[in-house]
Amino acid sequence: MSNLAGKIYLLVFISSAFTWISCSKKIIPDKPSLGKTELKMDSLPESEINIPIQVNLKPIYSLAEKKVDTVFTSPNWPDGWVQDGCGTRYKYSFRRSPLQMKTSGAALILGFTGYYRIIGSTRVCVNGTALSPWTPACRCGYDEGERKVNVGFQNSIFITPDLKANLAIKRLEPQAIDKCSVCFWGQDITLEVMKGLKEQLDEAKTEMEKSFSNYDLRPKFQQAWDQLNRVYNLYGLGWLQINPSKIRINYLSSRNDSLNINIGLAARPVVSFEKPQEHPTVVPNITDFSNRQGFNIFLDAVLNYDSLSNIVSSQLKDKRFDVTSNKYVIIK
Repeated sequence: MSNLAGKIYLLVFISSAFTWISCSKKIIPDKPSLGKTELKMDSLPESEINIPIQVNLKPIYSLAEKKVDTVFTSPNWPDGWVQDGCGTRYKYSFRRSPLQMKTSGAALILGFTGYYRIIGSTRVCVNGTALSPWTPACRCGYDEGERKVNVGFQNSIFITPDLKANLAIKRLEPQAIDKCSVCFWGQDITLEVMKGLKEQLDEAKTEMEKSFSNYDLRPKFQQAWDQLNRVYNLYGLGWLQINPSKIRINYLSSRNDSLNINIGLAARPVVSFEKPQEHPTVVPNITDFSNRQGFNIFLDAVLNYDSLSNIVSSQLKDKRFDVTSNKYVIIK
């Protein structure tokens, strides 16, 4: 038999078979007897899945706005003086603008513009001994307007194993925008003012560290964990249960007013045709801080004949299959 003749014979045989099926009585196969198998959840390796979580930083910003004083003054203002050595003394008042938040990588910068006024006085000293009385008080930041300085705190964010955001706060060096000159000879005392201001800012830094040292992220993680513990309907084809077991932190990044956390998840997902019972669990502590790219999924499938038969039937029902140019089969 030639090659061409063999192909023609095979085509005629298939056409005849489908014609016979389409005209024959519907065949209902017997349900096979399947022995029950015991599924072990640890029969496959753990799956590795990466999930992004976004944390709103506005509550931290609002808390910082409340914790950082809006007015700073020299000790015992307005009557007390700050004396720097023998020849200079001053006193100042300082107010700040609302905090401005900037983010870069895992760093959060809280900055503001400070406006200050100062009153100063000098005298002649030699080797720490005063040779003249104090000059009349001279003022800066009154007639010419308040002097300005840029101030900021840099906060490095990291997450502890018990799901708390810890802020390591660093005071940035104040950057004077306007210099402050006092008395008729124009003595520049800007550096003295910045020195006194830094002491006040260090006190504010200590207060912020007390407030932000442990910002609890567990409620946010628990919300995501609860979603992962749910049972999901696969569009009528079955049910997916993720079964999460461990979490890790891949990396942190911040943008605008949000902290983006990419977490890695270890899980043992299972697909079944019968809806399983949900088992809510408490989100565990972080077990790993390594950054892993991509994901690996190993899936257990718990299947039975009835459900599989129904799915196949629903997918093929009323489907038309063309056999030849003038013959077709419709699955009922």
